[in-house]
Amino acid sequence: MVLKRIFGRREEEEEEEEIDIEDYLDDLSIREGKIIEREDVTYVKPIDLDKEGRGVGAVIKELEKNNIVVLNVRELLSNKILLRNVVKELKETCIDLDGDVGRVSSEKILLVPSGMRIVHRTD
Repeated sequence: MVLKRIFGRREEEEEEEEIDIEDYLDDLSIREGKIIEREDVTYVKPIDLDKEGRGVGAVIKELEKNNIVVLNVRELLSNKILLRNVVKELKETCIDLDGDVGRVSSEKILLVPSGMRIVHRTD
């Protein structure tokens, strides 16, 4: 009983505060302000395509600069033909640049530049 009182109070004192995971994830950036890009650094860049597939040029430009792209294709999911054509173009670009492409989720595609390979799941 005595131990329960001692340890019980300690548990109450150490109760975790509630964390809003969205706020926590949004606050993960360690750098403030605009980043001045350097050529000797590889960046990971999120890019969203719109419903018309605009943004493919930006993806290709980033791959040519040896950056990694996490591509959001959510807006294209309703247009399977356009999505297929965009993925085909990006896949061909990755082949030409000696890069690689892989699916991260139903909405995200990972594209990496020359000298990098994506290890695809084997299960």
